[in-house]
Amino acid sequence: MTNSKDPLGQDALLAEASRWFAALDAGTARVDEFEAWRASNPAHAVAYARIVGQWEAMRTGGGPLVEVPNTAVQASRRQWLKFAAVALPVAALGSGFLAERAYAWDSAATKVGETRRVALPDGSVAYLNTDSALSWRFGSGDRILRLDRGEVALDIRSGGEDGAVLHAGDASLPLAPGLFDARIAGGRAELTLVDGAALRLPDGGRELTLRRNETIVMAADMAPRLEARSSEQVASQMAWRMGEIVFLDESVAAAAAEFNRHLTRKITVASADLAREKIGGRFDLDRPDQFLQAVSLSLDARIVPTANGFELVR
Repeated sequence: MTNSKDPLGQDALLAEASRWFAALDAGTARVDEFEAWRASNPAHAVAYARIVGQWEAMRTGGGPLVEVPNTAVQASRRQWLKFAAVALPVAALGSGFLAERAYAWDSAATKVGETRRVALPDGSVAYLNTDSALSWRFGSGDRILRLDRGEVALDIRSGGEDGAVLHAGDASLPLAPGLFDARIAGGRAELTLVDGAALRLPDGGRELTLRRNETIVMAADMAPRLEARSSEQVASQMAWRMGEIVFLDESVAAAAAEFNRHLTRKITVASADLAREKIGGRFDLDRPDQFLQAVSLSLDARIVPTANGFELVR
């Protein structure tokens, strides 16, 4: 039932908009979900614009547009956001829409089969693998990155008092100077320390230490765990930066699935016994024919063209 003092439900709407604002500011919200919420109802866009305007007015010294106690005017952004979630309705801001300006994120993305190098504001470098998306916001001592999909190699440089933070899936991880590989796949997030000093990762009441050639694996249905990798495994994992894909005694099914990340015309393995066979080798990312020929010649398989790609059968 709608509150009689708020017949249009504006208090609840502004509280919801405030929560979106806080989540976007912290980097914990999915931009696509926010955009869907904002576009679903014109009132959502108006409410969000009002919340952004409130913060803009306070940040530039104009003061709040709602009746806020004097102590709240001096509050931090986090405190203000907490207040805004339960505040009285704010005054209209007019037709100007400030939603994208207050805490804008820069972003870069790649299509299937594409890789990209991106220079970050602090001199760090991000390398995006196929079908990947990365967002970032640097400023006021903060360096926040968010892997929205796919895989990215991060060459993190020194800078900022608190280091950098990476959000990947539901995980939030500190980053120190060094080379990392981060990936979201199958409902889980992975972060590998390729080069750099050991990194302490807080995990509730315990503390994990991520060392070179180790990967921390995180998923919603399990506790974070560390997996050791050999130097060869890490080198093969990073081969995509050189335009290659490397398999070390991998099953044909797993190798085809990994290659398919880079292909618009997919490879399917029709025979169960062939899918379990092992294969190794180094191939060019844009030459799936090399992989197909290797499987055909070494494992006695046939290559059958299909409407959407290729099929390996026995």
